[in-house]
Amino acid sequence: MSNFSSSDISFETIFNHVNEGVLIVDSEGVIRLCNPKVGEMFGYEDGDLNHQKVEVLIPDALTGRHEKYRQAYTKHPVKRPMGRNMLLHGKRKNGSEFPIEISLSYYQTNDSIFVIAFIIDITDRSDQQARIERMNGELKSLNESLEKKVAERTLVLKEALHELEVSRDELSQALENEKGLNELKSRFVSTASHEFRTPLSTILSSVSLIQKYTEREDQERREKHILKIKNAVSGLTEILNDFLSLGKLEEGKMSAKLAQHDIFHLIREVVSDINSIVRSGQSISYNSGSCELMIDRQLLRNVMFNLLSNAIKFSPEGADIDVKIEAGEEEVVIAVRDQGIGISEADMKNLFERFFRGANAVAIPGTGLGLNIVTKYLELMNGTIRCSSRLDEGTTFYITLPKFKLNPIT
Repeated sequence: MSNFSSSDISFETIFNHVNEGVLIVDSEGVIRLCNPKVGEMFGYEDGDLNHQKVEVLIPDALTGRHEKYRQAYTKHPVKRPMGRNMLLHGKRKNGSEFPIEISLSYYQTNDSIFVIAFIIDITDRSDQQARIERMNGELKSLNESLEKKVAERTLVLKEALHELEVSRDELSQALENEKGLNELKSRFVSTASHEFRTPLSTILSSVSLIQKYTEREDQERREKHILKIKNAVSGLTEILNDFLSLGKLEEGKMSAKLAQHDIFHLIREVVSDINSIVRSGQSISYNSGSCELMIDRQLLRNVMFNLLSNAIKFSPEGADIDVKIEAGEEEVVIAVRDQGIGISEADMKNLFERFFRGANAVAIPGTGLGLNIVTKYLELMNGTIRCSSRLDEGTTFYITLPKFKLNPIT
C-alpha cells in the first residue's frame, strides 16, 4: 500500500466512482487495492478485501487453476482480456456465483509487478443473452414445427392448385390430349368437385320436392325422390371411400389379414349385396363350386364390389354381367365380364393409374381411383389383375390369386 500515493484527488475521484470494478494485485496474488465497485459486486464491505488472496473472488472449483494462470501471467504480463471467448464467473462473499468480464493490465515498479484487473458484472447481459438464445431456440423449434405441419397438411392442395393453374386451358379437351400424370391430377380435381356437387344438388332438390308432396296419392312421387336421395348418398359414400382408401394405402397403414375362405361363397355374397343397385334389365350370373383360399375377406369383397359396380355403371340397361371362377392347381382366376362401352387401346396403358379416366367415360360419374385401389388391394394379397376390352363390345377383368405357397403380409 506504501507504493501508492493518495495525494491526487483526481485519481481518487475516478478510482472510487468509476462504474467498473478496479482491482490491483501484487505478484503473490494479494489484493493491494480495490475500489468500492468491487466490494459492491462481490458483497464485501469497504476494506474487507485488502490483503486477501485474489482467489477469494474465484469459484472454489477454479481456484487451483487460477493460481497457475496468475503465476504464468505475472512472469509474462500483457495487456489483454481475461478468458477470451470464455464465460467467466466470480464468487461473492455469500458463495453465490455471477458472470463477469475482466480485462488485465499491469505496471512495474523497481522491484515489484502489479496486475490491474478491470471487472464488469455482466449478469444482466448474460441473462438477456440467455433469454434471447432461449427465445431463438423456441422460435426456431416452433417455426420448424409449423413449417412441417403446414407442409404436410397443404402439400396436396399446393400440388392441386399448381396443376390446376398449369392445365386450366386444357381442361376442356379430351383426355387423349393431356400429357401425363400432372394434367390427370388437375382433371381429377375438377371431376371430383363435380362429383360432389351433382349428388348434393340432387339431394337438395329431392328433399325440397318431397316437402310439397303431402297427400297420400303422392306416395309414388315421394318414393321416387327418396330413391334418388339414396342413390346420391351411395355415390357420395363411394367417392369418400376411395379417398380414405387411397390415403391409407399411400401412408402404408393398410395390410392384408389373410385367412382361409371359400372364394365361391364370397362371390355369391358380393353379387347378392350388389344386386340392389343393378340397372333396369341387368343381371349378374356366376358359376358354382367350392375352393378355399388364403385371402383377406374384406379386401377381396372391396375388389369385387368395385369391379361389379363398374360393370353395372358402364353397361347399358338390359345387359348381362358374368362372373366366372376357375380354380387351378396353383392359382385361382376370377373373370368379371360386362357388355359395356369398352376401353380403347390408347387408354389401356394408363387404366390402373391414379386419377385416370377413359376418354369415353368423361360423362359417367367416377373419381378415377377405383382400379388403382383394386391393384393395391390385390398386391397386399399377392394377387394380380389384367384387362381385355374392345370399344362398344365390353370389358373383362381377370383377377389371379395364388392358391399355395403364399407369403402372408401381416
